Amino acid sequence: MHEIQLSALDLNLLVALDALLSEEEVGRAAQKIGVSASAMSHTLRRLRTFFDDPLLVKGKGKMQRTPKAEALAAPLHKALLELQRAISSDVEFDAASSSQQFNIATNDYGDLILLPPLLSILSIEAPHIGLSARSFDPRGPHLPLETGLIDLAIAHPLKQAASIVQQTLFEDDFCCAVRRDHPSVGRQLDLDSYAALPHLRLAPRGEPSGPVDRVLAKQGIERRIALGITNFSSAPMIVAESDLVLTAPRRCVEEWARLLPLDIYEPPFEVPPFSIAMIWHERFRHHPAHRWLREKVVQASG
Repeated sequence: MHEIQLSALDLNLLVALDALLSEEEVGRAAQKIGVSASAMSHTLRRLRTFFDDPLLVKGKGKMQRTPKAEALAAPLHKALLELQRAISSDVEFDAASSSQQFNIATNDYGDLILLPPLLSILSIEAPHIGLSARSFDPRGPHLPLETGLIDLAIAHPLKQAASIVQQTLFEDDFCCAVRRDHPSVGRQLDLDSYAALPHLRLAPRGEPSGPVDRVLAKQGIERRIALGITNFSSAPMIVAESDLVLTAPRRCVEEWARLLPLDIYEPPFEVPPFSIAMIWHERFRHHPAHRWLREKVVQASG
């Protein structure tokens, strides 16, 4: 693109383009930057003329990016974030009046353990700030963190993390849950009873085995998996209405037991605990709003 062409495109159009490419829907993009849908439609027409490309085309559900739009999306978002950081680096972040939207990547575990206390804090200290929960695969590329598409990820610590900053939030371990008054479980859950029971296995990534299975395998024991699921949210209801035993993170089980008729038991074997970390890109280490959000996540995890 020639310099004279770039000078013909004002910053507001670039901000609108960034919103359109991230939301892929005119109405949501308009809401994101505080303009009317008709104004955003007019802006999209101007952008299409400027780039000589439709940018977004109709698809199933949301609109679909053209190859040109795909090429623009990440570098444009990164450039705007850098510009925002440069002009606001010395500006104090006022959480009480801010209406900023933060994207936090987590899974069912983080949704249950962190989001409720975090929302409680925000409702008092920052009532106009919004959160959006997104998915994040810690085994995949870290581009969403680098570009700012994801502000923070809540996950197991990453093993290889160039330019990625991590802070451990807490540790968790495992316990067992069965329905209240389970006919085959007494005051304690011994290893023989545990091995004889049908099991519900949680495998968020669809793995054929997890830490519990690996510990049992060392003792020559194999669980009878009656049901394997990938979603945490259905697990407590299944256990409460069946004879299955569930071995799951303690923080989750304790939350479920507050709402459903579940009894909690210590596992009859030792399972190593695990850590949960807050993960972000080095570029945002000193960003005032980002730093404030990290402080609130630490507070919510305490």
